Amino acid sequence: MSIPTRIGIDIGGTFTDAFAVTPSGIRIAKVPSTPQEPWRAVITAVEALQLEETPEDFLHGTTLVTNMILEHKGAPTGFITTQGMRDVLHIGRHERPLTYAIRQVIPQQHYPPVPRKWRRTVAERIGADGQVVVPLNESEVRRVVRWLVEQGVQAIAIGFLHAYRYPEHERLAEQWARSEAPQLFICTSHEVSPRFREYERFMTTVWNARVAPGAARYLSELSEQLQQRWEGLRLTLMTSNGGLEEVNLAVEETFGELRRTPIRLALSGPAAAGNACVRVVQDLGLRHCVGLDVGGTSSDIIVVRDGRLNEAPWEERRIGGYPLQIPMLDLHTIGAGGGSLVKRDEFGALHVGPQSAGADPGPACYGRGGELPTVTDAAVIAGRIPPDLLLGGSLPIYPELAWKAFERTFGAGRETVINSALDVLGLAEANIAFGIRERTVKRGLDPAELSLVAAGGAGPLVACGVAEVLELAEVIVPPRPGLLAAWGLLSAPQRREAASTVLRLLRSLDESEAEALFRQTAQKLSTQPPPGAKLLRTAAMRYLGQGFEVEVAVDEPVDLAALEERFHLAHEHEYGFSMRNSAVEWVELRVAWEQPSPSWAFDTEGPTELPPERRLTVYERGAGGENYQTHQAHLFERRLLPFGFQITGPAVITERDATIYVPSGWSAQVVENGYIRIRRK
Repeated sequence: MSIPTRIGIDIGGTFTDAFAVTPSGIRIAKVPSTPQEPWRAVITAVEALQLEETPEDFLHGTTLVTNMILEHKGAPTGFITTQGMRDVLHIGRHERPLTYAIRQVIPQQHYPPVPRKWRRTVAERIGADGQVVVPLNESEVRRVVRWLVEQGVQAIAIGFLHAYRYPEHERLAEQWARSEAPQLFICTSHEVSPRFREYERFMTTVWNARVAPGAARYLSELSEQLQQRWEGLRLTLMTSNGGLEEVNLAVEETFGELRRTPIRLALSGPAAAGNACVRVVQDLGLRHCVGLDVGGTSSDIIVVRDGRLNEAPWEERRIGGYPLQIPMLDLHTIGAGGGSLVKRDEFGALHVGPQSAGADPGPACYGRGGELPTVTDAAVIAGRIPPDLLLGGSLPIYPELAWKAFERTFGAGRETVINSALDVLGLAEANIAFGIRERTVKRGLDPAELSLVAAGGAGPLVACGVAEVLELAEVIVPPRPGLLAAWGLLSAPQRREAASTVLRLLRSLDESEAEALFRQTAQKLSTQPPPGAKLLRTAAMRYLGQGFEVEVAVDEPVDLAALEERFHLAHEHEYGFSMRNSAVEWVELRVAWEQPSPSWAFDTEGPTELPPERRLTVYERGAGGENYQTHQAHLFERRLLPFGFQITGPAVITERDATIYVPSGWSAQVVENGYIRIRRK
């Protein structure tokens, strides 16, 4: 049976990666990103694949929405809400990120997604019991919409107090707003986030409205370019919950789909990398792992437990400090990547990131105009990146420019530059290790029991150093590590989900009522499950009076006694205790379906001859040492390594999309499925 051609493309801060599975084998491309017009890099990557056949699927992960939130960009947006709720977006939950700091940046106050002048209220109220207290006035809604149009807004968000359960007023307001301003993007909170907690729901809705015009432009431009090459091809996008959703730009907007709710793309790229880590666990027969995807701008930390990706707790679902009530995987991003800028502050302390050289100009060693030192420049100076290497197969390295950048910042002299480069690499490894410890120990996992999956263009360069800090026993480098998110797209499932708010005591329900709630929620799915799809049902519950809830799986049919016991166990695992005599409140339920991706395999035919012996100079520090030591390291090309081949560090293993560094005291082995497993000797 012929394998269908499928493409996965992920846009990163420095490079755009493409990975294609074709009947003739795997093809890859890695091209510089084009931040001003991201679709151009996507098309360049498509052309670099040199495909002869029409792809069946075009899968895409993008940081477009993430970057708009982090950079406080997007369309001018208005917000219409219930009278008395105008300042909910500003007040939030009275949280101060730094309790005792006099001056601190609170995102929703310093960088509000909607300025106060464009937050307008209308008289309306549906009570928590569903009774209409104050009817919605059509003329008032239309007057507010006309005023916002005159102010020049390009999008309008509508959020009423109890619309998470009773959306009738929001639907009327949207209908009237569309007739007054058909050219504007308009969305409602019950469509974007049908959950209680008005602050988080309103914040999610206004950000959805703010990013929607920009997301629509990007998707339209990209789709137009793809249609010129392959007529009829549809875009499929990675969402923040780790699932794929198809976007058909040829039809009218559909309730609940991605064009209406682009905020669900907020973790699109990292979620794709998470699916790749699940594939690693399955291929190697592991239970848990922690993935480290180090790109040009940031590092994504992904924890896989019992072969699955977990979703982040609701209270931790934030991007750029803004709470977002969307299904979101438990991923953590830190500002430490290959392009992270290096500097000393006025007190002489060394800092790595979060600012990045990005794709343009990039690290100094790229020879594209960058003058400030980066982590990549440090790796070049330390010998971890060979001077004759072509990054991505086409980008040359200029070691002399890396040296000049370090000399400008740290001073001239060979020892000064080399020691500074090793300091930078050590600090970057320590920062990443701290981030991993936060995401594992906090979740009840001992990092020493986990394998570290190293990926991204820079991940395999620092992975063993990170493992040393965390005392991990093993580092795993998958095939094509620099394109982890791109091939993770090809391993991800199709997924749709819907949610409903319950807010009832668990023991006040019976099994038939619970099943009815699940059936009603399943009817809200934007696409019904195809044949062979796996159905997933979850319940978010808490002890009565608690602030946040814990999610547990729900069997079919519902067994309420078993569900309550499962909640107690989950609460004890998450927080270290349970209160079995306390009342349990069922807050929310979700229904989802997943359909696995078509199966595919990496190229498994390895060479049979031993690779040629080459050497290069690297610089390392011993444990607790202040000065560097010079070593002659083995240098190999990964494509020439036969299965079962063992390598003793120090060694550098190069491939088109990443470079692997095996330090002294570690050894590596190529296993039959193409993975490289690196362990302490």
